Amino acid sequence: MRAGIPSVVALSLAALAGCASARSGPTPELLAARAAVVQAQESPLSPLAVAELRRAEQALAVAEREAREHPRSRSARDAAYVARRRAQCSLLSSLVRMNLGALARGRQAVEQLRARAAGSARGTAAPAPPGDEDLERAPADPTAR
Repeated sequence: MRAGIPSVVALSLAALAGCASARSGPTPELLAARAAVVQAQESPLSPLAVAELRRAEQALAVAEREAREHPRSRSARDAAYVARRRAQCSLLSSLVRMNLGALARGRQAVEQLRARAAGSARGTAAPAPPGDEDLERAPADPTAR
């Protein structure tokens, strides 16, 4: 009977160690924050939102520290949430900046076309910039293609 006691104690200790190691790992919130920051860092558009990415990285550092000092606490979960949201804001900011750039280039092309059309209406057509031949041959109705 005494031979069974050490094995019960060993099993109990092993179970407790398993619970402790599972509890000591990062929380799902922290894992999500890490993944979001890595995604923002690896985005090809990340150079368009450097300041926002830096804020996300700083927020992740705060979340990591909170998770070390106060594991599974509300403050650690909140810090991870903030880091994840900042990373998402970084991605969105870079997309917005890319789209604003495309919009500005589109507006500039429209202005050039208007200036060319106004010049040709007066009989003094401005020379087309190189590479714009396709724009001149494009049908007025884009659905007509």
